[in-house]
Amino acid sequence: MNGLLKNKVAIITGGSRGIGKAIAERFAREGCNLMIAARTSQELDQTAHEIQTKFQAKVLKHQTDISNESDVDSMIQSTIAEFGKIDILINNAAAIGPMGGIESINTDDFFNTLRTNIGGTIFCVQAVLPYMKQNNCGWIINLSGGGALYPLPYYDAYSASKTSIVRLTENFAIEFEKYSIMVTAISPGAVNTKMFEEQLKVDKDSIGEKNWEAIQKRLASGGDPIDKAPELALYLVSEQRNEFNGKVISAIWDDWENISKNKDRLTDTDIYTMRRTVPKDRDIEL
Repeated sequence: MNGLLKNKVAIITGGSRGIGKAIAERFAREGCNLMIAARTSQELDQTAHEIQTKFQAKVLKHQTDISNESDVDSMIQSTIAEFGKIDILINNAAAIGPMGGIESINTDDFFNTLRTNIGGTIFCVQAVLPYMKQNNCGWIINLSGGGALYPLPYYDAYSASKTSIVRLTENFAIEFEKYSIMVTAISPGAVNTKMFEEQLKVDKDSIGEKNWEAIQKRLASGGDPIDKAPELALYLVSEQRNEFNGKVISAIWDDWENISKNKDRLTDTDIYTMRRTVPKDRDIEL
């Protein structure tokens, strides 16, 4: 423990398990005060107890459905009442949503997924923004996930929502930069969390052979390591690394330190962002 986040306050949605829990544990090890939010109270209680016992960290918990704006507001007010500030927001909570051909899925499930994944992110950002503006600093990290930057057929709700998160990340980075609030998207890799377990319940015909085979390979390999996203998140928030503002960074594939060393070449470019590809990008003249 180096105390890199001593006296900092972080809110982590979906913080009771999986990647959110891993980030909470990594931040607690560095002295961060935490508010972990999730829908399941039993998991929250257990995770908060584990982190407090292991790291002697101050951990608040709040049963929160991020698709419910009043739940989010209550969670934020509880954080401010206890800690008086918010330095970091990790928008991790998300739903995989309905899987299958667009003609067969339930449209209510589709739009509920968008409300959770997009709406929940917006509710959380709106709620923390006044406090970050007041302190003229802050970090917002959004989890982008698979399907944000490449096609992910048969996962239409999840893919559409995560693509939106990448675009909102860049928009917010521009909007909030004058307040010294940094916004970055993290792609955590193919980690075998509970969301992955939900995919195992779907039959091959529903999600296509290519997706099915990818799931079976992940099952056999154990998936990508869960500790990469927490290390990247810590790397981002432990120093004011403006070069990552508005970018989407892969926890698995990108060399973060090398990016920082070359920040003068990368900061004002569209590298690590989402853009339309035109013929000249592929050396094709039309």
